[in-house]
Amino acid sequence: MKTVKIIMLLLSTMILGACTSDAQIVPKKVKIEQLQYNWELTHVDNIKLATVINSSLNIGNDNKGSGNLGCNKFFGQVEFNNNQLRIAKMGHTRMMCSDLKNDVELDVSQVLGGWANVMIDNKTLIISNNKHSLTYQKLNKNTK
Repeated sequence: MKTVKIIMLLLSTMILGACTSDAQIVPKKVKIEQLQYNWELTHVDNIKLATVINSSLNIGNDNKGSGNLGCNKFFGQVEFNNNQLRIAKMGHTRMMCSDLKNDVELDVSQVLGGWANVMIDNKTLIISNNKHSLTYQKLNKNTK
């Protein structure tokens, strides 16, 4: 009976392995107009944010970016090219923040301040680099 179980396990592994493919998933081309909304940060590195953290990203029709890092406000010029985004010349306020909010701020500013990959699907925006992933939910169309 043990031999039958081992053979079945080996066969199922071989069958599942045969189903895999070398095909690569190509991300959809994102247009800047898809980003020109008000966004609320909901997750950092797939971890849901505490309700005390209000981090947002607003991208206007003039490609100006602004929002809240978690405690401090930020602003700058949005640069977007080939599904990558950054907030160039990012400036921000310097209020004293709790450790939790400060940790989120550091991650958000690190991702938005450098070139990061962008994926968008209906009401969800994911901006990520090699260290962190930020997940935003769409609030409304930006009127700037």
